[in-house]
Amino acid sequence: MSPWGSKHTLSRRVFGTVFVVAFAAIAVFTVVGSAFLQSNLAQVTRTELHDEAEIVAAALDSTVNDIAVLERVDIQNTRLTLIAENGTVIYDNQEPAGSMENHNARPEVVAARSTGHGSDERASSTLGEVMLYEAVLLANGQVIRIAQAQAGLLTILISFVGPLLVIAAVVIVVSFFAARRESRAIIAPLLDVDLDHPKRNMDNAYSEMVPMLERIESQRQELKRQVKVLADNDRMRREFTANITHELKTPLTAISGYAELISSGMATDEADVKDFGARIYREAGRLTALVNDILTLSNLDEAERSESNDAASVLGSTEPVDLPRMLETVEQRLEPVAHKADVALFLDAHPSMVIGVPRLLDELAYNLASNAIRYNRPGGSVVLTCGIMKDGRPFIRVEDTGIGIAPEEQQKIFERFYRVDKSRSKARGGTGLGLAIVKHAAAFHRATIELESEPDCGTRITVTFPVQVFPDDPLAAQSA
Repeated sequence: MSPWGSKHTLSRRVFGTVFVVAFAAIAVFTVVGSAFLQSNLAQVTRTELHDEAEIVAAALDSTVNDIAVLERVDIQNTRLTLIAENGTVIYDNQEPAGSMENHNARPEVVAARSTGHGSDERASSTLGEVMLYEAVLLANGQVIRIAQAQAGLLTILISFVGPLLVIAAVVIVVSFFAARRESRAIIAPLLDVDLDHPKRNMDNAYSEMVPMLERIESQRQELKRQVKVLADNDRMRREFTANITHELKTPLTAISGYAELISSGMATDEADVKDFGARIYREAGRLTALVNDILTLSNLDEAERSESNDAASVLGSTEPVDLPRMLETVEQRLEPVAHKADVALFLDAHPSMVIGVPRLLDELAYNLASNAIRYNRPGGSVVLTCGIMKDGRPFIRVEDTGIGIAPEEQQKIFERFYRVDKSRSKARGGTGLGLAIVKHAAAFHRATIELESEPDCGTRITVTFPVQVFPDDPLAAQSA
């Protein structure tokens, strides 16, 4: 069997790693060394060109026949160009001057006209060379330019290909034997690992394997937890679907029944028709409220699961919300409901503001107050309070004198469609989603909910928001 068979996959990987690291180090050293060498050679050439340009310029300044002087200049592998004041090429020792374009825009010429001396270098992408240019301004306004090709980085690297291939061959042989030796040492304890019970192998494993075994065990436990969560979510989804079906079916059945009585002509009395119409209207309103609450919860769920701002934007824009003014609006809207239920509604509002979605904060306060009225007793009271804690955190509190909540039910009341008083839940109204919306709206604003309640002694729910910062708002600055 080939030494590179399936049992030697690790050997190949170790070999590959050793070879890549070694060869990468050699390659980096070669590239850096070549760049350093090319830079030094370019600097030497640039200095020589500078000196030669000064000598030629001095010769041209002392003669009247520039062309004759330039034709006698013998500098190997060097290009001489004489440029007139208007940029026209007067002389070039490698190209016909008449066919060359205007040179006044060349960087070295521009610099020479500005400071008396200009330099530039331009690389050739096809030849792997760098052209170095030195230009000197003459006394008569003309510019003499000297250019020479300098080996570029690519050319120097190509010259190292032969030695690099020899070094690579040596590295391959060394890496091969090193990889086989190291892979055998690594594989031996790995073959004994029991993946179903990884902790049992920790005593015999070398220290580098311990984190891997711990991670395998951690992932096993996490997988078990996720399976349980998925099962719970599936159960909750099925329960939620069943509850939605039941809650939607009730008003739809009532609407359908009353409408059938009217359409069939069985309700002939005008008073009965008005009564059935009022009942249809009431059930339709209940159905609308239920659908709206379901949509709100759906949007909140989407905003919690999504990491982008697109999902959150569906809920509305975020802005400073004046809590006293918001609670005053909630009180006014619920005043008729409280009056009908013989419940006194009070407002104890102190200056406070929260940065959030106005519609969500309004629903949060409205649902808390509505529940407090709905599960109260005749002659009872509900107090809506807002303000700022001593530590600077804004809060909304709703306190009632209602039926209270038993300790075993206090963790369940924020679940969807959960009702404390199941025997009278339909009579009290509501969709059963109010406190679920409160829970998710508070989480969306990073707020905490504190519940205090005793059966027959009333309930107090406090929603506390993080410290708010309003640098330009003196009222909100109280919460900073």
